[in-house]
Formats: sequence, structure tokens, C-alpha cells
Amino acid sequence: MLLTFSYHRVNNGKYSNSKKVLEEHLSYLAKNYNIVTPKDSLPFYKLNICLSFDDGFYDFYKYVFPVLKKLKIKALLAIPIKYILNETTIDPKIRLSVGYKEAMKGVIYKTKAPFCTWQEIKQMVDSNLVEIASHSYNHVNLIDNADLDLEIVESKKILEEKLNTKIATFVYPLGKFDDTVHKKVKKHYKYAMRLGSAINFSWQNISSITYRVISDNLKSKNENLKLKNYISYFWFFFLNTFRKR
Repeated sequence: MLLTFSYHRVNNGKYSNSKKVLEEHLSYLAKNYNIVTPKDSLPFYKLNICLSFDDGFYDFYKYVFPVLKKLKIKALLAIPIKYILNETTIDPKIRLSVGYKEAMKGVIYKTKAPFCTWQEIKQMVDSNLVEIASHSYNHVNLIDNADLDLEIVESKKILEEKLNTKIATFVYPLGKFDDTVHKKVKKHYKYAMRLGSAINFSWQNISSITYRVISDNLKSKNENLKLKNYISYFWFFFLNTFRKR
């Protein structure tokens, strides 16, 4: 079995975890579970955990990457291409201060560099501790007249060229997709991820989707792994499968 947890920011507002709690949480997971990314097999004898971080904010590089190195565990980082600069000299305090919603407005991504740079992402990829996924080009609703070739196909091409690595996973921005979008994603990627609050029995399940559990705003190191949560995770798996979503 597989649980894929979805995270966003560290120490920054609504869609985040405190640095202290997140480090305790990751340490707890590393000690008790098998940490995997989509290119890994899933041993049957224990619960597998995938750590997926959306949007590629600089706080991932600043706070999460050092913990991954310390614990020797891996994570998946989903990148929205448009917002990634080659490099920056902007003060780290400024980069860390930008709020979640502000970061994608106008040219904030250029003037305050709240996202990881290509230089930083390449360093993490080369460590073999961070696997990259496409999170589209513009981080838009893909069912709202989006250019699917740009968002799905070109984003993969750019990632592979910039990072010299194969990109096998697409993470749906805003959790939005329909049959047309999913069909195109399946054509170009081996794995597709969405929010679904469910457990998984493989990377693809029946619907060719890996379901993720929102894990922002944790209050304790094992909040999303308590026994009561599993009832919900199994329920949503069967509901999602029934709805073919």
C-alpha cells in the first residue's frame, strides 16, 4: 500500500507547516515507513510513503532539502515552469517572505524570486534525493481553455532539457482535470497525481491516478497517520475508483 502526502510551504501561512513540526514529521516517517518516489517499487510487507511537494517554492530548498539529506530520504517536487528563474541574487529573507497567493501574481516571481531557481533545482536533482514532476507550465486550471500542449507536453520537454533527467510524473495543478486532459497526460507521463484524500494500492490504481492526502498545517508528527484517518483513506479510495476519478 501507498500513502502519498501533499505539502506546499514551510513557515509561510495557510498552505504550510512549521519548520519544527515538519522536521519532526519527516523524521518520524523516515524511522517508521518506507519512503519512495514514483520510480521505486512498492514492497508489500510495509506501508510506503511518498512525500510530494507542490510548486517548487524556495523554502523547499532552504528548509526541506537539508532535512532530506540529513535523513537520507527522497521527495517529489512538482515544478510550474513559468515561475522558475535561472538564478537570483535576491536576499533569501525576501524570497521566503512572499505569500502563497502573492507569489504567482504579475512579475513577483521575477522581482522577489519566491521559487527555487533552475540552479537550485539541478543541485537537488543531482543529489538523487529529489525527483522532479511537471506541475504544468503556468499553474492554471487545465479544463479552462488551457493550451494543453504547452502545459503538459512542453513543460515536460523543458524540465528534461534543463535538468538532464527523465520526467515521468505529472501533478495536476489546482487538482483540476477532465477525461481529455487525463488522456493527454497518460500519453506523455507514466504517472499522474491528484488530490484525492485516499490510500493507493499501486502508483496508478485502476484509474491511472495516484491519490494524495493534503498534509499542510500538521499539528503533530503523526497527525495524518492516526488509526482514524485510515477509515477515511480507504473510503475515498473506493469512492474515487467508483467515480473513475
